[in-house]
Amino acid sequence: MANETEIALRQDLNLIMRKSGAAIIITDQGSYDHAALLLVKMIQPFRKRWKEYWQGPIQAAHQAHKVVLAKFNEGDEPAKKAEEMIKHEIRAWDIRQEELRQERQRAEQRAVEEREARERAAQAAFAEEEGAPPAEIEAIVSAPSIAVAEPVAETYQKVTGISKRENWKARVTDLKKLAAAVAKGQVPANYILPNEQVLNARAKADKQTMSVPGVVPYNDFVISARGR
Repeated sequence: MANETEIALRQDLNLIMRKSGAAIIITDQGSYDHAALLLVKMIQPFRKRWKEYWQGPIQAAHQAHKVVLAKFNEGDEPAKKAEEMIKHEIRAWDIRQEELRQERQRAEQRAVEEREARERAAQAAFAEEEGAPPAEIEAIVSAPSIAVAEPVAETYQKVTGISKRENWKARVTDLKKLAAAVAKGQVPANYILPNEQVLNARAKADKQTMSVPGVVPYNDFVISARGR
């Protein structure tokens, strides 16, 4: 329930809202004076008092939050580290096993291709014995391979609840090539983003003399006021 101080502050706020109206539009000296004085004599002093009034409860709530959060982290942080460690190990194990499975798959593919080659050689030899023309024999020998090995089994049994989802990402290996592709219209401009922190620092240093291709400096000035 609001106390006398808060009730008085809210009354001041209501007065400010009535004086400011739906919107303040400055069109002449008089309206400028009205807006400026409302800012420095009422709005800013009110915000200062309002902040001071709520500062204590905010600090108390923040401190209580820190205490509860610290208790939560006592259990969550070591558990999180354990989870991350185990996930890392499972990922590394899965990568090694997938490499092993692929090697077995390649070995199986080589085996079926060699078996097919032997069968073709036997067919070609039989055709030659039967007096087949050289072109026919050559066609048997040089025919493209159609041997496809059956998928080999996984190297380990996955535990229920553990899964792997695809998570494709892009790694830029040559920023200049990417920028050139944008310049040529080969990829959209949003494939690269300007470093606004660096550009703004350059603008603050150079001001209106800043000269960077494709960039113009501008003064996004801020109005400041001191309450009376």
